Amino acid sequence: MNEFQIGTEAVTGGHLGWIRKVHRATNEILKDRSGEPIVFATQDAAKAAAGEAMVAYLNTPMLRDGARVEAISKAEAFFKPKPIGVAAGNMA
Repeated sequence: MNEFQIGTEAVTGGHLGWIRKVHRATNEILKDRSGEPIVFATQDAAKAAAGEAMVAYLNTPMLRDGARVEAISKAEAFFKPKPIGVAAGNMA
């Protein structure tokens, strides 16, 4: 199911932490700056790090294609039907 989740996975030497974003169908393992999976000593440490990673993700600014959104908004405003009486200047 596509929903936000965090979790851990036991591996040799400790635990991995992971997050699942709503638009992805797979878990994303927490990695260090070099791209290597981080192995935590305990399950609690892995889960705490996963929670922090999810909060950081949720608090980032949402990105969009501004030009495309603006064009759609202008088109919707142009083609949106006007209530009866407004076009002639009369309010019903």
